[in-house]
Amino acid sequence: MIDLTVIIVTWNSRADIDRCLTSIHSAGTVCPMKTVVVDNNSGDGTADTIARAFPWVELVRNAGNAGFAAANNQAVKRCDSRYVLLLNPDTQVSPGAFDGLVQFMDARPTAWAAGPSMVNSDGSLQRTGVRFPTLWNIFVESLFLDRMLPHSHVFGGHRELYRDPTITRKVDYVQGSCLIARREAITQVGGLDEEYFMYFEETDWCYRVSQAGGEVWYCPDVSVVHFGGGTTGHYDERRLVHYYASLILFYRKHHSLAGRAAVRLVIGCRAILRLLVWCAIAIARPGIRESARSSARGYLRVLAGVFR
Repeated sequence: MIDLTVIIVTWNSRADIDRCLTSIHSAGTVCPMKTVVVDNNSGDGTADTIARAFPWVELVRNAGNAGFAAANNQAVKRCDSRYVLLLNPDTQVSPGAFDGLVQFMDARPTAWAAGPSMVNSDGSLQRTGVRFPTLWNIFVESLFLDRMLPHSHVFGGHRELYRDPTITRKVDYVQGSCLIARREAITQVGGLDEEYFMYFEETDWCYRVSQAGGEVWYCPDVSVVHFGGGTTGHYDERRLVHYYASLILFYRKHHSLAGRAAVRLVIGCRAILRLLVWCAIAIARPGIRESARSSARGYLRVLAGVFR
């Protein structure tokens, strides 16, 4: 049995995949591993680029876009390694990163999953969410209070920017852009829920891990560059619709009827506020008018979906 299977799901990822796979090949791993790429019917030649330039990659070509969760589950079924690592194509792996994560998990038998420190291309930290979404966090984010007071224990609880990012600790979840998991954990709680097409798949999976008594850890001694992580502050129409549909699905699965009703109300209010903001930006800033219109259309669709 090999130690690690690295799984990458691609969809029109030609601009990123060469850098990602080159970094994997140059990572200098000691542990036995293999790399599986599942291509969701890219239209930009991603799969052909992989087949031509990286023959050591196990490539799976899907006939359509199966989504992130379903494609990862496909790859998990093809491997029998001790650990599985989900990796985004817009990442660059540092030397020794895979060995570091495997050693981290080996040293902590109670850890069912872990994630490294994710950094931008300039080396700055990406401080993303580490706590499960709550009504309070969604509310304060709706009013931009988390941005105005990011280091506040009251308003910054989702990302916990007030914590020292160099300290290893347990968290609720880690980002699916780089997540290592024990094969036994996947066997026990199941794979990613394929009802999620985009977003919250890893949050949902880590929640199920916590319900089963497992632990999720943040491992700052290992770092991975995530080029797309610094640009997710602006979501276009398509991303917004998927994001909020997945958030509602998370609450539908894991919260009471009252909680599900409350989150729809908060999201509805948030959509109205953001719709007005993006409409104002579209009028005031011609240079980004099309992007603003896309976001405005997205929130309009979110608002319609909330009360559907």
